[in-house]
Amino acid sequence: MSSLHTVAKQIDKGFWKYGHLIFTGFYLLPLIIDFENFTAKQVTMSLVFYCAFVLLYIKAINCDSTKVTTLFVGLLIICFSATFFTSGTPTLFGFAAYVAGFSYNKEQRVYAALAIILAVLSSAYISGYSKLEYFLAVALILCAALFSYGIAAKREQIHKSREQQSAKQLEQIAAIAERERIARDLHDILGHSLSSIALKAELASKLNHAQRYSQANSEIDQVAELARQLLSDVRSAVSDLKQLNLTSQISQLKQRLIEHGFEADFNVKLTALPAKVEGIAGLIIKEAVTNLLRHSSTKTCIVSITQNQQQLIINMIDYSPCSSIKPGNGLNGIKERAEQLDGKAIFTCENNFSLTVMLPLTARYLQ
Repeated sequence: MSSLHTVAKQIDKGFWKYGHLIFTGFYLLPLIIDFENFTAKQVTMSLVFYCAFVLLYIKAINCDSTKVTTLFVGLLIICFSATFFTSGTPTLFGFAAYVAGFSYNKEQRVYAALAIILAVLSSAYISGYSKLEYFLAVALILCAALFSYGIAAKREQIHKSREQQSAKQLEQIAAIAERERIARDLHDILGHSLSSIALKAELASKLNHAQRYSQANSEIDQVAELARQLLSDVRSAVSDLKQLNLTSQISQLKQRLIEHGFEADFNVKLTALPAKVEGIAGLIIKEAVTNLLRHSSTKTCIVSITQNQQQLIINMIDYSPCSSIKPGNGLNGIKERAEQLDGKAIFTCENNFSLTVMLPLTARYLQ
């Protein structure tokens, strides 16, 4: 089915690129209407010139603008020559004018327009048509219209090309941002735990060499516990809790605190949130809970998550003694994520540690 869809798209694209050539059929109208008055030579030569024109035209609109002049001149020569066999050439002159408008720059178009006018006038007068004014009027009107249309088509092509380039640049920027986010998340999850595992493993080795086996075994047990917890964190990061909304994530994090012996008081009042805000908020709350698990000594905390029309407010208080703050990867990660939404994160240490994050709920994040 996908291959059929691709073929259909290619056919559709080809039609819109070459479908307008159907209008070159007006060149054949004099032959169709007054066929009995045309000689075999006139019919043959008219058809030969028509086929040659279509082939050159297709090549001209697909070639580089620096190489189109030879083809453009060839189109004018065909139009001029075909005028001696049929009066339908105003149509072909119009398509030649389209090539000039589409392929040339502003200065070159002036010379191309003069060449078209000269070719139309000279072919009309030399061929000696009885209805000269009619021939000139139709030819010049068609040339002016299709010349302008060629210019407009070129501008549209340039505009689409710039849009595609902008889209590619945005995709590249988004990919870089996503890689940075993944790197930051992995660093937050793995950095602290792996450092602790390395330190405890080194300590266990030293204790073992000092024949302090009971302490060494205790450190090894802690390494095993850290490794199991790290594995759990990595699995959670991989799934990224995509199946859960923010309220469900908060419930799981609360349960995780309780399982680790915390007295956690949660105050959550939420309504529907923009997807981007909800995703960032979930990562911030998860990191805040991880910090509690790592650093809280009293295992007593309050987590409040509320919102109003302007912003989402995340507030967490850890009732452990606090004298100074040295932000590590966790707190810096919370700050960076808040700044992604033009929000802010405030850390205070007055007897107890307090974290307040404010994320704006403005129109730019509603999509």
